[in-house]
Amino acid sequence: MGNWHRPRWLLLLPVLGGAGCDSQVSPDYPGEPLVSLHGQVTSNSPLPLPQLEVGLLWQRGPPPSTGDEQLATKAAVQGEFPAQFILRLYHPAPEAARQPLRTGEVRFARANAAVLPVGIAQPGANFANVNSIAYALDTQHWFLFLEQPVPTGSLTEWWLGGALPAGYHLLNVLATAPACLQPAQVAACVAELVQRGVPDVPAGAGEATSYCTATYRLQPASFDEGITLQIGGALTPTTAGCP
Repeated sequence: MGNWHRPRWLLLLPVLGGAGCDSQVSPDYPGEPLVSLHGQVTSNSPLPLPQLEVGLLWQRGPPPSTGDEQLATKAAVQGEFPAQFILRLYHPAPEAARQPLRTGEVRFARANAAVLPVGIAQPGANFANVNSIAYALDTQHWFLFLEQPVPTGSLTEWWLGGALPAGYHLLNVLATAPACLQPAQVAACVAELVQRGVPDVPAGAGEATSYCTATYRLQPASFDEGITLQIGGALTPTTAGCP
C-alpha cells in the first residue's frame, strides 16, 4: 500500500501567482521529498567498520535481478549500531529504470537499499555488481515507483498483489518454493493469468506458467514499517511457503 494516491510530484508544481517575487528560499533547497524511507543498520560483525552510507539503487534489469544498478540517493549512517537512517527521494524514478512487465502494462521502476562504504557511491553512479562492494543488500524489500495507477484485472495487479495507485510504494518480497505447488494450483494460476491477457504457449511452459512458478511473490507494505539492513547476516527474502 502506498502512502498517497496520486503522483506527488504534481503537488510540487508551482502555483502561478501564489508567491511573491522576493522568495527567500535558497536555490539549493531541494523542496519537500516525494517520499521518505526510514530504517536502521545492524551488524553481526565484532570488527570495527569504516564510515558507512545507505544507498537506494534502481534496478535496471528484469525482476528480480540485481546486476545493473543506478544510485538514486544516499544517506549517512550515524551513531552506534543499530544506526538509524532516512532516505529521501525528491524526483520520480529515472527513465532508464522504468519498464513494463509486458507490452501494454503500466511501467514501473524498482530499487533496493544497500549499505556502502562512504565515497563509493557518487550521484548517478552505475554498478554492474553491487554485491562486490556492498556490506549489505536488502532483497527483502523493493522500493517501487509506478508511472500510472495499476488497472484492475491486469497482470501487474496480480504481480504486485493489488491495484496500487501511481507513485512510490514499499513491497515485501517473499520467497516461494515452486516445486511444492500442486498441478491443480499451477493450472488455476495459469488460467487466471490467461484471463488477464498473458498467453501460455506452449501450454504448461509459456509466459503464464513462468509467472505462476516464479521463486518470489510480492506483498504491499507500509512505509511506516521501515526496513533493517543487517551487515554480516542473510538479507534474502523470507519464505512464504507454498501459495
